[in-house]
Amino acid sequence: MLLWLKITETQAKFAAFSQRSIAIEISDLNKTIFVLVQQEQLKLTPTQEQPADLTITGQALTLIKLGSDPDSLFSADIEIHGDVQFAKQLRDLVEGFDFDWEQQLARVTGDTLAYPLAHSIRQLNNWVKNSHQSVQLNVAEYLREESQILPDQSQIKEYLSDIDTLRADTDRLTARINRLSGKKP
Repeated sequence: MLLWLKITETQAKFAAFSQRSIAIEISDLNKTIFVLVQQEQLKLTPTQEQPADLTITGQALTLIKLGSDPDSLFSADIEIHGDVQFAKQLRDLVEGFDFDWEQQLARVTGDTLAYPLAHSIRQLNNWVKNSHQSVQLNVAEYLREESQILPDQSQIKEYLSDIDTLRADTDRLTARINRLSGKKP
């Protein structure tokens, strides 16, 4: 199945990407989607005759996150092979891009199905974001409070204060030794 997306807002920017192609490999689904820019439109297809200029590999949720956080393109969770300069240009383009996925989905599925799908995707994205933050906070709290592997803020401040005191004591001791031995600092 081919899907053509008309991009009116950024057609001038897309002209610079004419005939460039991207392979998006979704590792956890074992799927690859090829994106080709032709005549200021995006052509999405499951197969491609020519090798891609850029290959982006990651898990589905990580790749979805690219829409809201283009800087995550260069994170450890995403692998990039091919023309890295093209990847940077693409990130800059996506950064200022507000794409209406729901409208494009409605062209394929109809309005009746597009809204609930888009709403479900937004809810899933919010749930994943909130769950991720919650897990991070809970793990950090467990490591600090329960297992005491990580220090809490007061322990860090006390440790840094002790280091400052030790440095000052060492400087005074060095000055005193130099003074007693007759050396000038």
